[in-house]
Amino acid sequence: MPGTLQIVADGSAVGDARRVEIDRGDEPMRWRCPNGHVSWDRTNNHLWCPSCRRQAEAGDDVEPEHWELVDAKTDRTIPYSAVRFAGEQ
Repeated sequence: MPGTLQIVADGSAVGDARRVEIDRGDEPMRWRCPNGHVSWDRTNNHLWCPSCRRQAEAGDDVEPEHWELVDAKTDRTIPYSAVRFAGEQ
């Protein structure tokens, strides 16, 4: 219908995101920070990457805190709010 607005979820909101369960023990190289590092750690509400921190300390314009994770297998970006870690309730 012309003139009809259709709202489509892009996955960026917590309610829109498709949940992803991660088991880092199974595929540790699959899950990466947005800069491609696999050495990230979890915090309460985001990821922290020590490799990005080292780059920032060396003068690169890089932030060590991230609110997204990249699935290297599918090249999909996943909001941290949609990530569930295996073994957690």
